Amino acid sequence: MSIKENRTLIITGGRIEDEFIKKILESNHYSMIIAVDRGLEVADRFGLPIDYIVGDFDSTSSFLLDKYREKQIPMKSFPVEKDKSDTHLAVELALNIGTDAIDLIGATGTRLDHTLANLHLLLIPLQNKTDAFILDSHNKIYLKQDSFTIDKNRQYGDYISFLPFHGDVHDLRLEGFKYPLPGILLTAGDSLCISNEIMDEQAIVSFTDGILAVFETRD
Repeated sequence: MSIKENRTLIITGGRIEDEFIKKILESNHYSMIIAVDRGLEVADRFGLPIDYIVGDFDSTSSFLLDKYREKQIPMKSFPVEKDKSDTHLAVELALNIGTDAIDLIGATGTRLDHTLANLHLLLIPLQNKTDAFILDSHNKIYLKQDSFTIDKNRQYGDYISFLPFHGDVHDLRLEGFKYPLPGILLTAGDSLCISNEIMDEQAIVSFTDGILAVFETRD
């Protein structure tokens, strides 16, 4: 008997296309859904069963907030001037409650500072030994600190890129890729590992030290 995964969806305030969220909801079962500030508008439009609402609510209508107060959905309200972003607080909430994995949608968009900050937030689940992914219609982004494999038939897009995160990645080896690597030191500023492709049924990514940012992408 398989154990059901306890997976959390965090909907935050970046760009989310309707067709994309439909696909995400069709292909995943979520034990917990957290709406973050303007992400509440998306969750409401799709009638999602929200478990928590988090934010300073500077970009959410009072009408919508009142609607969910009447439903008695737990609401974690914070001041606009604070030391952590709304998405940061939502990630901490998911980890404190307990989850096996986190999917973040609306974490990318026109504000590149927010996108980069959200990428750095993936470090928090990683340190708590919890899988976490930033997802949008073109990208699946995650961090790894141990060797791993990727099945070609489960790949998010046609391309895959690797960048060092918070320091060098030592002895990086790629097997089963169009451009394999025998074992290199991947350092900041190096674009060697951009736009690779998986050729075998299963690709192997191994390294001895460091944190690797992984981008599974499609045009």
